[in-house]
Amino acid sequence: MKNDKPEFTYNFLGLERYVVAGSKKLPAGLVTVKLEFAYDGGGLGKGGTATLYVDGKAVASGRVEKTEPNIFSADETADVGLDNQTPVALGIGYGPEETRFTGKINKVIVAIK
Repeated sequence: MKNDKPEFTYNFLGLERYVVAGSKKLPAGLVTVKLEFAYDGGGLGKGGTATLYVDGKAVASGRVEKTEPNIFSADETADVGLDNQTPVALGIGYGPEETRFTGKINKVIVAIK
C-alpha cells in the first residue's frame, strides 16, 4: 500500500525494481487485494506480467522483465505487513518501525499454478 493505493514492487536483487500501482485509493471496509503473476515461461529468470486486482477487478498491470532465477538472499525474510530487512520498495524507510502496515490483514494466500 502506498498513499492508500495498492502497489506491488518486484525487487530484482536490488539492481532493478518493477512497480505496478493502482491509481485509486481503496474503499473503506473489507477489501480483497490480489496480485497475479503470469510468468512468460521458457526457463529460469524470465519475466512476466503482474496484475493487481481489487475486489476481483483488475486495477493495474505491468511488466516484470526478469525474475530471480535461483534463490533469494539467506538473510531476507518472508514478511507480511512490514519489511523487516532490506527494503523491497524505495521510499518506505528501513526496518519494522518505519515499514509496518497499520491496517488489518485478515488473510494471505499464496498459490502456485
